[in-house]
Amino acid sequence: MSTTHLAVFEHLSRMLAPLDPAELHGLLCGLLCADPRLDRDHWLRHAGELLDEDAELTEVARELLLKLLEYGAAQLNTEDGMITPLLPDDATPLEQRTAALGVWCQGLLYGLGLGQVDRRGRLSEDSQEFLRDAVEIAKVGFETAEAGEMDETAYAELVEYLRVGLLLIQEDLHQAPASPVAHPPSIRDS
Repeated sequence: MSTTHLAVFEHLSRMLAPLDPAELHGLLCGLLCADPRLDRDHWLRHAGELLDEDAELTEVARELLLKLLEYGAAQLNTEDGMITPLLPDDATPLEQRTAALGVWCQGLLYGLGLGQVDRRGRLSEDSQEFLRDAVEIAKVGFETAEAGEMDETAYAELVEYLRVGLLLIQEDLHQAPASPVAHPPSIRDS
């Protein structure tokens, strides 16, 4: 993860509490895959839905969420396909990174559901398998306090798998014939 990416995650963690930056980024990625023209109002409404019933977004949180929208849209629109889930850096204990990975998947699946991706067109078999895998990853946990090299490698492979799967879904949706959208999912090969 780049230091810029880390700075974004840390800043969002402090400023958006109790919202989780990983979940927000996953949600945003799902929404942007479903609708690349996601507008600010819809994004803020969906992000605000993650708050408790009585909580409201502060002005600072709204500004940060709008910057996150710009950041996510820029990531998904790069020609080099370098989108990366917004997760804690590698110095964070693996248990916390794994939890963030699961929460990112929950956000992604929620965003794709809100975007009614299943009604937007046919997803390839690979994309459908990725979504089944994302459901399983969303349930992931790390049971031990000590992470070994194999655990770190498995985590890195999952992050890469999510990155590539996200690009695959985006590609499928952009090739699918457009249909009306009302605003808004197994890990076998890892």
